[in-house]
Amino acid sequence: MVHESIASGGRREVELRIWHGDTTDASARSGALIGADGLWYVGATVTGAVLITVTALNQPFNQNELAQMAPYGSDDLSTIASGTRQPPLDPWLGSLVQHLLGEGQLRQRLVPVVAGIGALLVMAFLLRRLGLGLAGAFGIWLMATAPLMVRYSAYTRPYALPLFLMILFVYAAMRWLDVRSKAWLTVAGVAAVCLPLSRVPEPTAFLMTTMATLCWLCWRRRLAWSAAWPVVAIAGAAMLAVGYPMFRSLKASASGYYDPSPAGIVNRFPDGAHEIATGLLPLLGSWLPWWPISVLVLISALLVPASRRRLAGWWFVWPLLAAPVAFALAYHFVAPVDFTRLPYRARAAIFFVPAFVLVVSALAAAVADAANRSRTKVALAALLGAALVGQLPVTARALWRDDSPDFARVGEMLDATVPEDGIVLYDRPAGPDDDHMGFLAPKRYLEDSEQVVETSQLAHQPRRLSDSGPIYLLVNGQCTSGSCGSEPVSWDDQVAGWHIKARLERFTLYAPSDGQSGRNGAIAALRSLGHALGPEVGFRQTFAAAALLQRMGHAAEGDALVQQMYADADAETAALIREAAERKGLDPFR
Repeated sequence: MVHESIASGGRREVELRIWHGDTTDASARSGALIGADGLWYVGATVTGAVLITVTALNQPFNQNELAQMAPYGSDDLSTIASGTRQPPLDPWLGSLVQHLLGEGQLRQRLVPVVAGIGALLVMAFLLRRLGLGLAGAFGIWLMATAPLMVRYSAYTRPYALPLFLMILFVYAAMRWLDVRSKAWLTVAGVAAVCLPLSRVPEPTAFLMTTMATLCWLCWRRRLAWSAAWPVVAIAGAAMLAVGYPMFRSLKASASGYYDPSPAGIVNRFPDGAHEIATGLLPLLGSWLPWWPISVLVLISALLVPASRRRLAGWWFVWPLLAAPVAFALAYHFVAPVDFTRLPYRARAAIFFVPAFVLVVSALAAAVADAANRSRTKVALAALLGAALVGQLPVTARALWRDDSPDFARVGEMLDATVPEDGIVLYDRPAGPDDDHMGFLAPKRYLEDSEQVVETSQLAHQPRRLSDSGPIYLLVNGQCTSGSCGSEPVSWDDQVAGWHIKARLERFTLYAPSDGQSGRNGAIAALRSLGHALGPEVGFRQTFAAAALLQRMGHAAEGDALVQQMYADADAETAALIREAAERKGLDPFR
């Protein structure tokens, strides 16, 4: 609408501004959760808060979360920030909460839980301020019960936090554009600076698209430059002063994950397009409402003129949509890592939720505003209802079905099964190019945290094994190679000299059949497990056995064991093993 103001000199200036909604009623734009439809907003937000909290209490920590929390007990900020390959804000906040409240299931997930609930609350204020009424409340109900929102707002990694900061930035920037309050501009500035401090890929695309969108609106005279330039400047300053250093730091700590060269992108395009079609889209289809319904909702929102106009008038739709789309494209076209080894994670898809909620809310508003009760209106209303109801089974699964192994139960199994002097050799088989995740749970869940020894560490630290004590094997069936299958199930192949003692979820515990103990028993166990796994995923056991043999004065036997492993592998696998061994210092004879 046209906003006219009288300058001090009496000159009339006409300032073109874009209002973020179709209503001009002041009470509808107040942003307060009040009025006849306010209880629906409050009820949705409270429901989402309950679902997120219950999920945080029920879902076991997975190894990525345990890796995130491992340095939280440190008093050194550098140690806390460098514990994972990510910017420092999320780990610093998590460490602060742990120092103040101590360890615990909900306490150590408090940062994402609060961020997820905060995202729901700010989105409720945003939709309410847009004047959408019950249509906006419907969008909040959809967001509050979205499986991605529920599950990954209860996940101790930087996903819910940057999502909250994006929505907060949008709301604060919108308030600034509406009322020119410096307080809201300050909030937008704080959110912009914190965004690249919490995560790099999506915030980078979000801030860049925000700058481009606002500049485009100014160029089209739909927004006054005097209103937009502070927001553009804030986003640009955050990008240059904070985002770029964070990107350089991330690139240095995650070398090999990025190759933005034009030739590399062109060469990877066919495989990347195939990965999107066969990996990314089915994943979104499994976490958003049933994919035919989601597709119909998106198509309908673009075909219905009223919803299309609303979406076109909301400048923030494009930055919120660009954030996950840009990351997904970069993931498949810029990252040279093979998709089968590093598949797209569902938790990163949480960034699609706000844009999808805006699309649904715009369509719901169009349906609500329609004057007649035509078949089209009824069909669209039924489609929106199906979108809400269709996602609830996956939401229920996120609430009650474990997405990761319950390490507390694994610890109880080991404490109840393995004698006090027993030694447990643990491994999660992985190929030469795969990320090898260790057993990070002992200190939290085991009475004797020294009882479990990772086989991959024995190549570097053979002294960790005692001279006595029966040798047990614990194998995590969530292999990162096809040798153990694609599903995280119990790995129950035969291991010569050991028998299956217990199973729990994807874990299999082997006990010695003939009382094998000490270093000699460990060497026998490593050789048997390495042989059962095969060279591709069992090479770490072979190197560990060779290191122990060398330590015991049998270097020639150890070297022969390594050479035999290379002889058993095909040429390509042998080359990959040599490269991995050199990179990680596994071969005790090199």
